Amino acid sequence: MADGKQPQTAKVQRLENEYTRRLARQQVAAKQPHHGLKRRRVRRMARILAIFAVFALILGIQLVRTNASLHHVNQQVTTSKQKLAQTKQTNAELKLEVKQLNNKDYLGQLIRSKYYYSKSGETIYSLPGDHASDVTAK
Repeated sequence: MADGKQPQTAKVQRLENEYTRRLARQQVAAKQPHHGLKRRRVRRMARILAIFAVFALILGIQLVRTNASLHHVNQQVTTSKQKLAQTKQTNAELKLEVKQLNNKDYLGQLIRSKYYYSKSGETIYSLPGDHASDVTAK
């Protein structure tokens, strides 16, 4: 032959045992040295992606919880502002009432209308449409 190889004859047979199979695997592995390396890289990449996914999931859950907490706190702030406004209004009304109660004319008018007191020589007539709260509404 021209290429220097001798043709195989039919008299030579290959033995099929564990040793020859192992040699065949080694020869295949020697021809493809990156096959095992590729598998390791794929496994490593899968592990890294799994770890990344776990961290992304944890951070996502934390963001959702923080957003819910922020919403709850904002609702509390709004409620507190409404209560503060109501309390300021009540405080202003009470200050006005205290100021009016310090006025002797208003106090006398309030006592006469609410408790039906009269000045000496004065006569009080109670009519059906009269209400004691009318004077206090001023």
